[in-house]
Amino acid sequence: MKDLSQDLPPGLAKLVRTLLRLQTIYICFGCIAMALTFFLVVVFRYGFNADLFAYEEWLLIICFWLYFIAAAMGTWEGAHVNADLLDFVIVDPAKRRARAILITGIELLVTSVLFYWATVMMIEEIGDYPRYQTTIALQIPFFVPRAAIFVGFGLMGFYSALRLFVFLKLPAARFAVPADSDSARGA
Repeated sequence: MKDLSQDLPPGLAKLVRTLLRLQTIYICFGCIAMALTFFLVVVFRYGFNADLFAYEEWLLIICFWLYFIAAAMGTWEGAHVNADLLDFVIVDPAKRRARAILITGIELLVTSVLFYWATVMMIEEIGDYPRYQTTIALQIPFFVPRAAIFVGFGLMGFYSALRLFVFLKLPAARFAVPADSDSARGA
């Protein structure tokens, strides 16, 4: 199953495509920023015998946001790493659909709990104003990387709910094993 956004109502599909496009742009720029930072660290350290001031602090923020934004994209695409062998064993479309609904429902439940705790964390962070905890050198408030946790789990929950909606709506025939796959050939 490839692009599930085509099975959503048009307005919601447009929102999802826009969110995914923004996430992809951030991931591209974040990866470039990480690579450029490490390049500059090497140049400064070995070329100029100096250190790049507090690069760990801004890199921490970039990495937090990359991790959670990419995790949200993985949730939408169903591309998380897993060791689920049942997908290769079950060939009946109705059972594959039931399995997908069960797994996505559990994922939504777990993500909702984590989003709740991320919300509590953000409320506590905002409530600490003006005494924010900050990084040592650049004085970046800790709520900046922690907001990535909140946004990431929020997007994961949103995408899980949409996937569950689509899976409940789709007929079992859409869950059939593609004819060109190894499990369809009995290999």
